[in-house]
Amino acid sequence: MKLSGTVIVLVLIALLLSAGCTTSSPASVTQSSPVPSTPGGPMATWPVTTAAAEPPVPAVTASAPQVTVTVIHYIIPTKAWKDTDLHFAFEAPQDWVVTTRLVSLPEGSQGLMYKTELVPDDAFSIITYPVNLNQDQAYRDTFRNWRPAPVETTVDINGITFGRFETSAYGETHVGYVAQKASANDLGYASVITYTANSSRMFEQDDFEKVVSSFTYFTKDKAVNVTGTEIPRVR
Repeated sequence: MKLSGTVIVLVLIALLLSAGCTTSSPASVTQSSPVPSTPGGPMATWPVTTAAAEPPVPAVTASAPQVTVTVIHYIIPTKAWKDTDLHFAFEAPQDWVVTTRLVSLPEGSQGLMYKTELVPDDAFSIITYPVNLNQDQAYRDTFRNWRPAPVETTVDINGITFGRFETSAYGETHVGYVAQKASANDLGYASVITYTANSSRMFEQDDFEKVVSSFTYFTKDKAVNVTGTEIPRVR
C-alpha cells in the first residue's frame, strides 16, 4: 500500500508540474487588410486615378468654296479696209460696217475733209483733212478740255507720230489721236482718230486699240499693191 500511495503522489506531482508549465495563448487574431470605406467617405483610401488628357480636336472652319470665273474673249476675224483716194488703210472686225463721207470744212477754209465711221454714233471714227488747214492744234485743244483732264502721250504707229489723249468718266473712256503735220501722207493729208469705249463691255477698248494699231498710210506708187476692201463713200 505504501508503494501505491507513492505512485499516486508522483502522478499528482507530474500533473501539477505539467499544468504549471502550460501557458494559455490568447486566441490568435487573424490580421486582415482594412476594408476601405465607401469612396467619398471621410476615410476613403481608394487610389485616385487621373485619366490622361485627350488631345484637343482642332476646330473645323467652314470656308466658302472658291469660285473661278473664266472670261473668254472671242476674237472676231478682221477685215482689211483701204481708201485708195486718201492713201490710208486699216483692219477692223469683219462684222463692222465702215463708210466714209465728205464733211464741211471750217468757214473760210479750202480743201476737202472726210469722216470715216467705223462704229456708229461717233463711237469710233477717223477724220482726214489737209494739213494746211492747221486743224491739228484745234483738235489738241479740244481733247485737252476733256474732263477729267486727259493723259497726254506721244506714240508712233506704223511710222506715223500721234499725240494721244485719254480720259475716263462715268463708265466711258475717251481716246483721241492727232497725227503730227510731219507725219502727213504723200497727198498732204493727216488724220485724227477718236473712239469712246464703254467699260461695261469687256475688251472693247482693247479691240479698238487693235484697230488703231493697224492704221497706216501708203504712197501713190504702192496703192495698187495694198490689199483690202475699198471703203464706200456715202452722203
